[in-house]
Amino acid sequence: MSELSNNNLGKTESHENLQQLLLEVIWNDESSVLEQCGFDAQGINIYRRNLLANAQRSLNISFPTVFELLDSDISSNLVYQFLRSSPPNHGDWAKWGESFAHFLATTEVGNNYPYLSDCAALDWHVHCALNGSDQTLSQPSLQILGDSEPEHIFIEFNQNVQLLETEYPLADIFQAHHHSDKFQREIAMRNAKKSLLIEPVEQIVMVYRPEFQPKVTKIIASEAAFMLCLLSGKSLAQSLDKVKNNSDFSFEQWLLTAIKHNLIHYFKEKKTCKA
Repeated sequence: MSELSNNNLGKTESHENLQQLLLEVIWNDESSVLEQCGFDAQGINIYRRNLLANAQRSLNISFPTVFELLDSDISSNLVYQFLRSSPPNHGDWAKWGESFAHFLATTEVGNNYPYLSDCAALDWHVHCALNGSDQTLSQPSLQILGDSEPEHIFIEFNQNVQLLETEYPLADIFQAHHHSDKFQREIAMRNAKKSLLIEPVEQIVMVYRPEFQPKVTKIIASEAAFMLCLLSGKSLAQSLDKVKNNSDFSFEQWLLTAIKHNLIHYFKEKKTCKA
């Protein structure tokens, strides 16, 4: 069995080395380089076309809002550029594309439409939430709220929850392309267009997954400040102190909404040792 395992390991390493070599030479058009590596130019061109086609399909799935905003007309040259700057390092295309938002910000189309990069970041968070693990609230951990002091209580969020800071109406843009109701899509589109015509205003968009499908919503500044504080590892007491002067924030109301929307994975107690 040991020999068989070693043979399989050798085959795996050989396959990985071949894949790495392919990625290194696939964008090199010099025939001498291809010959030196033992690859046929015609075969490399076929592999390159297949790679581009797979990349195009993958980006279309992972970044549907971006593709719709550009009328599904993201040029093959744009995909080609991204593929060269950020080649896949594993076989699962669904895990490829994390840096696409940053890449778009460096391109001409990203410069012409500055909100496009943030839309791509939101698409990626939604994509990750869609493929994320199922997590629900640990009901027994709720007891900690009644048994512990706020300075010892910490909140572990559902890993599918993400907050995105932006100056653009991302929630409206997203709903304009993905809401199930046509009338709501039209309203969201009008709101998005109106907002893009005025001075940018900082806002926080939240991605969450109450059940099987991710949701996107804009949250108020005080709620965002509270959640960002908790997400940074601060205690409940410290996070509440952050919004103590905000009359529009209610912890009780937030907690009910958080439980309803499956934002919380569990509560935990952490007591600091006294010197």
